[in-house]
Formats: sequence, C-alpha cells, structure tokens
Amino acid sequence: MLNAVRVRTNRIAASNVPALVMLAAAAVCLRLGALLVHRSLSFDDGVYGASIAAMRHGLVPYRDLFSSQGPLYYPLLFVGDALGLHTRNGPRVVPVLAGIVTPIAVWSSARRLGAGRGVALVAGLLVATTGSMLWTTGPATADGPAAAFTACAVYCALAYRARPSLGRAALTGVLLGAALATKPLMFPAIVPVAIWVSGGRRRSALVATAIVVWTATALPWGLSRVWDQSLEFHLDKGGPVAPLANIAMVGRVLIARDLVLVIAVGLGLAAASVVPIRARVTSADTWVIGAWLVLVALVLIFERLLLVNHVATLVVPLALLFAARPPPLRLLAAVALVLVPVQALQLAPIVVPSGYRGSNERVVDMLESLPPRAQAIADVPGIVWQAGRTTPRLLNDPSNARIEAGDLTTAEIVAAAAAPPTCAVVIWSFRFGDIPGLRDALRRARYSLVTSDAPDQQAWRKADCRA
Repeated sequence: MLNAVRVRTNRIAASNVPALVMLAAAAVCLRLGALLVHRSLSFDDGVYGASIAAMRHGLVPYRDLFSSQGPLYYPLLFVGDALGLHTRNGPRVVPVLAGIVTPIAVWSSARRLGAGRGVALVAGLLVATTGSMLWTTGPATADGPAAAFTACAVYCALAYRARPSLGRAALTGVLLGAALATKPLMFPAIVPVAIWVSGGRRRSALVATAIVVWTATALPWGLSRVWDQSLEFHLDKGGPVAPLANIAMVGRVLIARDLVLVIAVGLGLAAASVVPIRARVTSADTWVIGAWLVLVALVLIFERLLLVNHVATLVVPLALLFAARPPPLRLLAAVALVLVPVQALQLAPIVVPSGYRGSNERVVDMLESLPPRAQAIADVPGIVWQAGRTTPRLLNDPSNARIEAGDLTTAEIVAAAAAPPTCAVVIWSFRFGDIPGLRDALRRARYSLVTSDAPDQQAWRKADCRA
C-alpha cells in the first residue's frame, strides 16, 4: 500500500515538471533583456540600483539612504546583489527571481484550489507574461518581490487548509510578514490568508509570526525611521486623495500593460454568468478571491501616492480569479491571437530594452571619467548607478514627492554637491530643473556647465575635483 502511494506521488510530481519548466523558461526569457541591459529602466529602478551601490560602500538604509519601502526590501536586494557578484545590474537579481517564483506560486495555488492543469498553467503564464509583472520583476522594484512573497503566502495558506498544522500556519505568517516588510501595500492579502488558515490557535500563530518578521526586519534600522519613511511618508505626504484620477491611472495601466490578463478574466466571468458551468473551484473560494481583489482595488483608488507599479498588486488575485472562473480555453486562444501582438508592441521596451544613446550616453561617459571614488548627484539616479558611481548620503531618492514634502531641500542638495567627494550634478528632469536657485548655487560651489541640451537636461562638473 505504501509503495503504491509513493509511486502515485512520484507520477504526480513528474507530471508537474513540464509546467514548472515552461513557467520558469517563459519568465526568464522575458526578463533577460532587463537583467542585462546597461541602462536604468525606470526612475524606481535607478533609485534602488543607486541605493544598493551605496550599500556596497557602507551606507545604511533609513539612516543614510531614504527608503519609502518596507524594512526588508533593501537587505533583500543587497543579498541578491551578492548572488549576482556585485555586478552593475546585481540589484535586479531578486526582482527577476521574483518574476520566476510568482507564476509558479500562482500555478500551485490554482491547482490547490482545484483548477485543471491547463487552466492553472494558463494562469501561471498570464502572470509570467503580463506587463505589470514584467515592469516590476525586471527592473529593480519592491512591487515584484512583494508580489512573490504574497503569492507564496497564499499558496501556503491553501496547503495549510489541505493539511492543517502549526508549522504551516507559522510559515504562512513568515511569508505574509515578509511581503508586508517588503511593501506594506500588500496588506489586502490578509483576507484570503486569514480565511484559509482556520483555527484560533493557529491563526494566532500566523499573526504572531507575521508581526515578528516585520519587527525583526525593522529593528536594525530604527523603528521610528522605518515608520516615518515607509509608512508615514505614504499616509501623510502623498497629497490629497484623488479617487477619480487613481481610477483613470489604474485603467490606463491595465489596458497598456495587462490587456490580455484583464480580457481573460472578463471572458471567464462573462461565460460563467451566461452559461452555467461545473466549476472545479468552489463558489466560497471564488468569493474569497473576489473580496481580496476588491480590497486591493479600493486601496489603489484611495491611495495618496499612487504609482503605476502599484497596479502589480492586482495581478495575483486577477490570475487566481481567472483560475477559479476560466473561459473556454479555445475562446481565450482565439482572442489571444488578436491581443498578444498588441500587447507585445506595448511591452517591447521592457522585453527588448536598449542601452543609453545620445545625450544620455554622453552624460554617463562624463560620470565614468570622474576620478576614482568620486560621487555624483542626479535627479535621475539611474544615470549615476549605471555609470558605476554612488550618490551622497540621502541623495539616493530625489523623488518629486520628497522635494514637495520638504524632505529634500535645495540647501541639502547644494551642501552635498559642495562636499569633497561629490564631483558632478546632473539636472535631467523637472525634479531638479524646477528648483529655483540651484544653478546659481552650483556656480558658487565652483561647478561649471559641461552639457546643456535643454533647461532641464544639464550636467555640471566641479572644477579641480579630486575625490
């Protein structure tokens, strides 16, 4: 009897290998360009790349480096950077790994929920290929790794439901805590996890381990600093809530990046409402996923500081809703023949990115020509990172939100520029371009203009810099 069970288990495991290989291969192939390209792919990518480059030289998160993400995020990227042997694009290693883990976790959860093999595989492929995940698991972002932790926590909650144990409840809590410690915006995942992990004592273990993980990752950096930068910054300093503007932004991002996923979910829900189907996933589980999705949507709609990458929080619940109520796969295949080329054109910049060209390349060359150990300041910090330079203390994130909130002032920028290690200042966007008096202050600090393509595209170099 025991041998028969073992044989059946081995057969099931062997039958899953092709799906796992397909998901991993699709994820890797679509992210290889982002992993290797010599260019910052987004503002956040540049901020986090510059931050990890600074950590290599001893700078500490929250004290020396501004971090609007959870306390686990920078250490997580730093570990990935070490795995990447501290190469230039080492900060992207963890996001790319997250892009592999998330579709596999979604596929596994879909199977746990009862979805058929074909439907579960399509759900995983939708996650591996959809734009919001590509833009957050190729470039360095917090959204992609947080989504991976969330997807794994949901899978562990389903595994717990199948075979309850205190250890599985605690592991679910660890993964949920890691998701929240990477990006607090992931908190709506508490809904499915808390429902599927039943039992008062074990649910308490889930909550306790999640709290312990967040606290343990925050304590080394100082709880007050973590609270101020990763939580209060978003709650109080993001400006007034604009629900209609947020709805419009989410809609634009879903159409531009996730059209195939959205249409697939819409077709499934429409098919379920028109033609009664024998669903493999129970109605109760479908309602749980739906409640999770609605809560995520509400959080995005009423968020003070909504960014396009935040839309990635919708991807995992959308994919599981597809797995719960899929359309006929033949119908989906026919629709995909039309939509996939459209989506591919939209996503070409992230799948096949190009390196720096023109004035951007000249500025990178100028930064590379600075003396050894010289630092540089830029309002697009990815230029500094990709030139192999580091930014001064607390200049890793010159976001417009920080400038408008008074967290980054002209005096602080000028003081950092005047410090001996700093040899160049790059004004490459509206962030520094709109700061009054900055150019005059740079002249007084013995900087000269070496590149000027436009009022907000200037590169300044300090005279006789000997960093």
